[in-house]
This record gives sequence, C-alpha cells and structure tokens, in this order.
Amino acid sequence: MENLTIGLIQFFILVAISPLIKGFIHKVKCYLRGQKCASIWQGYRDIYKLLKKEIVLSSDASWISKVAPYIVLISTLITASFLPVFNSHTLLSFTGDIIAFVYVLALGTFFLALYGMDQGSAFGGLGSSREMTIAALAEPALMMVIFTFALQTGTTNISEIFAKIHQAGFSQFPISSVFALMALLIIALAENGRMPVDNPETHLELTMVHEAMILEASGRDLALFEISSWIKLTLFLTLASNIFVPFGLYNETTFVSVILGIVFFLIKIFLFAIPIALVEISMAKLRFFRVPDLMTFGFVLALISLVVYYL
Repeated sequence: MENLTIGLIQFFILVAISPLIKGFIHKVKCYLRGQKCASIWQGYRDIYKLLKKEIVLSSDASWISKVAPYIVLISTLITASFLPVFNSHTLLSFTGDIIAFVYVLALGTFFLALYGMDQGSAFGGLGSSREMTIAALAEPALMMVIFTFALQTGTTNISEIFAKIHQAGFSQFPISSVFALMALLIIALAENGRMPVDNPETHLELTMVHEAMILEASGRDLALFEISSWIKLTLFLTLASNIFVPFGLYNETTFVSVILGIVFFLIKIFLFAIPIALVEISMAKLRFFRVPDLMTFGFVLALISLVVYYL
C-alpha cells in the first residue's frame, strides 16, 4: 500500500507540473529576448478556459476525431506511470517497460496523426505526414539510446535503470553517456515539436507540424491535446534528468526522503528545461527537408554512445 501511494504521488507530480514546465520555458525565452510575457502559471489558466468551451467538429470528421484526444491523453498518462520521479516505486513497473514506454508514446502519436487527417483539412494532412516522418526517424534513435543504458545496467526496467545509475553516481559515469545525452536532446526536440524541428509558437501554414494536426481542435479536445503535449515534454525531461544527474532518487519512503526527492527533482527538471529555451532562441527553424539530416545526426550520436560503451 505504501508503494502504491508513492507511485500515485509521483504520477500526479509529473502530470501537475507539466503546464508549469511549459510556462517556465516560455518565460526563459521571453527573458532572454527582453520581452514581457504571460505568467508561468498561464498554462493552467488556458486548460481551465478550454475545458469550459464547446467542442466543434468538422462535418467530415468520423468517430476517430471523437476518441483520438482521449487515446492521446491516456497513452501519455500510461507512460507517465512508468517513470520514477523521486522513488524507484512506480505505478507500472515490469521487465521491458522502457521499450513499452517508447511504443505507448508512438500509439499516441499515431492517433494524433489520424486526428489531423480525419478533419478533412489540407493543413491537417500536411502536419500528419510530417509528424509521421519525424517520428519514424526519431524513434530508432531513441531506442538506440535506451539500449545503451539497458546494456550498461543489465535491465530494461526503468526503475532498475534509474536505481543502478543513481547507485553508481558520477564516479562510474561513462563517456558514452555524453553522446547519449546529446542524442536525447535532439530526439526530445523532435518528438515534442520544438525548434529547430517545429515552431510551437506559430500557425504559419508552411512551417506547422504539431499545430497543423490540432488546428481544427477546439474546447475540451484542444485542452486534452495541449496537456498531452506538455506531459510528453515533461516525460523526456524527467528521463534525461534522472539518467544524467544521478542524485535525488531514493528507495526509502520516509517523509524526509520524499520531500528531498521532490525538491531535487524540481531543481533538475527546471535546469534541464533551460537548454530547450536556449536552443529555441538561438536557432532558426530548419527546412523540413533538412530535418532528416538532424535526425540522422541524433541516431549517429546514439550509435556512437553504444559503441563507445563497449570500447
């Protein structure tokens, strides 16, 4: 029962903090540009406002448009239940869950692309085709990064991977992890539709990817898509912070260890959010036909990480 409570707390922290992470990244970008912007709590207000609005569906839409927002959210929530935040006890933990993590996320991406095409909009089909292209290039690189740490720790269970890395600490931090970190950064930017792969702050027709797929969404459906995308970004930041900064994960369930774990997690995840803001303000969006080059570079970095580990 105690482990279930810890798992629920970690799950709710991941979900609850995701709009704050989105607001924090936007705040950092505005600060570096010398601009004024909305509060970091704006994401919560946006979700509350959208949930109260009416859903408007295209006359060409089928049942896919009705179920897709819920499937995208549920798949994201399932992956959130895999990841340890401050304790190795999670809601869902089994051998191979790191592989399930990738494929459950891919299920959400698939239904998001179906939603974009189902609306009968030219922009939706354009965004869906681009999203599938990016996902097909990013997911092999992500699997390569995962296999590197699975071989390093001798397990495909996320909790055990995190626990063994935290137990070893920086004293046994292999040089291969540096290449894996760079590969994971590129993958995270691509999977979450961030610059230079996609621009989340524009609706310019020729550059949209994620925004094109949800262009026809409104009301509660749009709220579900937005919160799903924010949770997905938080998942990647949690994965990176707990692998590459090996402290703050405990096996104890005492009050002190829980509080310390939450504090360390918040510090780490906000620190890892800063490079995303830096990349977005320092790079222009790539032409879509240059995106495969970036994804190939990420895959090569992941492959180098795997080879260097064996050497």
